[in-house]
Amino acid sequence: MSTRDKIVKSAVTLFIQQGVAKTTTKQIAHSASVAEGSIYRYFPSKEELAWQVFKNYHQYLAIQLQDAASQALDIEGKINSLVNCFLKLADDDWLMFRYYLTSQHTHMEKVTEDMLTPYQVLSDVIKQSAETGEIKKDDINLLTAMMMGAVHQIAINKIYSRINGELYVHRKFVSNTLVTMLKDKRA
Repeated sequence: MSTRDKIVKSAVTLFIQQGVAKTTTKQIAHSASVAEGSIYRYFPSKEELAWQVFKNYHQYLAIQLQDAASQALDIEGKINSLVNCFLKLADDDWLMFRYYLTSQHTHMEKVTEDMLTPYQVLSDVIKQSAETGEIKKDDINLLTAMMMGAVHQIAINKIYSRINGELYVHRKFVSNTLVTMLKDKRA
């Protein structure tokens, strides 16, 4: 593991355990078994470290979701692919995914319109389906928010131990439920 990766993993672990504000660069360095000055070779501040980790993972998720959606031809297939991808990514790196979910409110204001985001990917899928007549043209933002909220809440409830184990095992139920939400929106 590279020094940068050790710093990121240690920082994310500590950010989850005690929050960004209470985490010190000294703690991050100790946890990563690096000199405190090493952090500053990669990140100008602890806050920038927190933002960069969020931003990189946010864009990584978006790219993965975009690739997943491109593998299907219709809205049902795209929703299935998106849900499968989202839940698998959550299970594959739960530490990073948990940080991503719990730090959104801190970092979303820094996300610019030119960045590809998971929300934008889902919104584009819904817009395309409306344009092709698969679903009715409706409030795309409301529909996107509802669908995004559904999958986010599953992961958030895992954080609070209301849902246990791997999330991916619930993919079919989640996909079917989201597709059912769209049935009222079919053209």
